[in-house]
Order: sequence, then structure tokens, then C-alpha cells
Amino acid sequence: MMRFKNKTAIITGGGSGIGQATAIAAAKEGAAVVVADINFENAKVVAQSIEDRGGQALPIKSDVTKIQEVEDMVTSAIEHFGRLNYVCYSAGLQTYGTCETTDERNWDMTLDVNLKGMYLVAKFAIPEIRKQGGGAIVNISSVQGIRCQKNVLAYATSKGGAIALTRAMAMDYASENIRVNCICPGSIDTPLLRYGAAQHGPEEAVLQEWGSNHPIGRIGRAAEIAGTVLFLWSDSAQFLLGQPIVVDGGLTSVIL
Repeated sequence: MMRFKNKTAIITGGGSGIGQATAIAAAKEGAAVVVADINFENAKVVAQSIEDRGGQALPIKSDVTKIQEVEDMVTSAIEHFGRLNYVCYSAGLQTYGTCETTDERNWDMTLDVNLKGMYLVAKFAIPEIRKQGGGAIVNISSVQGIRCQKNVLAYATSKGGAIALTRAMAMDYASENIRVNCICPGSIDTPLLRYGAAQHGPEEAVLQEWGSNHPIGRIGRAAEIAGTVLFLWSDSAQFLLGQPIVVDGGLTSVIL
């Protein structure tokens, strides 16, 4: 199935994790993909793997917290592919700390990457999506934007903000056929999650423990979130907007 033939998508954080899985899945369904990541080497590897399979991809180094780099990213996408239809904002940063132990630098950095960058990408992407008569944006939030564990003050705040930002954007642009939703994943097997697990003990043991907290009995796969992104981009989701779509293996349904 080629749901996105002759369409172009920007995926931030496209060099690894959920972003990488989304870029690969979108390209398989015909989209021309901009793989944007602060780690340009990772972006190039993902883009090359897409091209090796016969897809179209453009790797771009972009720091989503810098307004000029974000504007340049969108400009490059238009210059290279001629249009923009979809965005997946998957760039993200995991930090730990309470109100007392989170220093100002980590607070600012977490909010900049997880929330400010989301606003900046949309700021420059939306005018180009409008030119195509509409499209869709999917922001990656987290179940921690809805429910919260201990010691993740800045991260949880940023992910709750992402849900509010998504809702506000959806209301502002619904009349222009620009649909904005977000996904709130549970524990997903990504480098970011593995980094977090390593802060709590032996990585594999912690991942197994976290997986057991999900009624499905395991942590999720990046490809499972990518599949949800593609659904939210697709014509099958035309009546969905402003929603935090929880994809968590039942985690937030558990009474602890």
C-alpha cells in the first residue's frame, strides 16, 4: 500500500528510535522523507538505508531549539522535494530530577528540545502544509504527560506541555484542513529508553521490569508507534484532531 505517494514528510529526531522507525515506514509507503536530526551521521545512515530500498530521503542536521536551523530545515525540504504534507516531531530529551535537584540548565534544555522545538517546527512547517491544501502533524509526547512517576519534573512538564500545544494548534488550524494530534507512548524500546533504564540499574533487567508493568507484558517497539503516526497522517484519521493518542500496552489503565 502506498498511502503517501507524491507526499513529503519531515521527521525530527529521525536518526534513531521512533523517528527512525517512522522515516523508514513512511518511505515504504511512498513518502519522500526528510530525516532531520542533531546527529547528522545518524540521519545520513537512516536516509541511506531508505534510498538503498528505493525510497527518497534527505538527511539534514538540525538543532530544533535554534530558530534559524529549523527554518533552514523546512526551506531545504521544499527546495529538494517541492512540497511539505506531513510532520512528525520525534526529537526528544530525557532528564531526571525533582524541583530541588533539577538545575536551571537542565530545565531549560529539556523544555527547549521537547517543547520549544515542537513550536518552532510547526511555525515554519504550517505555511508550507497550507500551500498543499492541508496535511497533518503528529507530535510525540509521552504517558508521562498524563500520569507521572517520581523524579522527572522537567521531562513530565515538557510532555504535558506538548499535549496542550497540540490541542491549541489543532484548534487554530482545523478549518484549514491541517490536523494536529500527538501520541503518548508507554515504554518503547529506543536509545532514549535504554539510557533511562541504565540510570536505574542493569539495563536489560530494568527493561524487563518496566515491560512487566504493561498489561501486554513487554515494552513497545518503535515500529508500533510509527504505525500510529502513519495512521494519524492518513485519510483514515480525517475526523481526529487535537487528541493525545495513548499507545502504551495498557500501562495507564493499570490500578497500582
